[in-house]
Amino acid sequence: MAPSAPSRCQLWLGLTRPRTLFSGLSSVLVALFYARSLGAIEWVKALLLILVGVSAQIASNIANDLIDYKKGADTDERKGPLRPLSRGLLTEREVKQALYISLTALLISGISLIALSSWWLLFIGGFISIGIFAYSGGPYPLSYHGLGDVAVLVFFGWIPTLTSFYILRGTVSDSTIWHLATAIGLASVNILVVNNYRDVEEDRKAGKQTLIVRMGKDFAPRLYLTLGLLSIGFLYPIFSFWGMLLLLPYVFLISHAHRSLQRAEGEELNKTLGETARNVFLLAILIGLMLLVRR
Repeated sequence: MAPSAPSRCQLWLGLTRPRTLFSGLSSVLVALFYARSLGAIEWVKALLLILVGVSAQIASNIANDLIDYKKGADTDERKGPLRPLSRGLLTEREVKQALYISLTALLISGISLIALSSWWLLFIGGFISIGIFAYSGGPYPLSYHGLGDVAVLVFFGWIPTLTSFYILRGTVSDSTIWHLATAIGLASVNILVVNNYRDVEEDRKAGKQTLIVRMGKDFAPRLYLTLGLLSIGFLYPIFSFWGMLLLLPYVFLISHAHRSLQRAEGEELNKTLGETARNVFLLAILIGLMLLVRR
């Protein structure tokens, strides 16, 4: 029996890439957990920060789909989750509408945060907006020149975590928040590693010089494990040995996903991609527990 066609709701939901939303949310959660461990926080700001993180991730995902489609990087050979635009299930106009909606949500929540915090955050908002389109578009698209991994660390690790903490606490001079931002950023990069490993052949044909295309497929599992271990290593100076024991579930899941990456191919890697996104979110939750125990 042939599978039923996806509903309109499923198509629109697919545009957001739900599994990747954990990355945009996790970095903000880490900042919230640490800020709360230091004292009371303003929950209106906390809610707005979550809205900014999720809407920025959605806008980035949709913009990436739109730009890759126009450049021919998304084809029928693609093995990842359904991209409605490249399959002709949604029109370019409909995808642009979705992008405008997500950008509007980002703008409203961002301006509300600025009104409650500081006007200079406009520069951060502008930088994030540039990053959304510079990832796949512009004169020097980062993801096409092997810089996508660095972009993820910056835009889904350092910037959201440090900016969120600044809004809640008024400083980023605390070394702990830099360690936390780097740890969650490195964990988030692994989402891209799995994605690029799965799509390596399609990316090579499209001229998309990701790090995996440049270094070869065998490099991906090693990079994945290295990033996972580094994400743990950046937490070691902050927490006690007993606190670090709370990370054992994360260590186990990283090891399991690493083995899957070594064995799986093509569409099988979509499961590993989902597991990796889940692992990032789990790391954020475990950091919150570790901060609670440390108090």
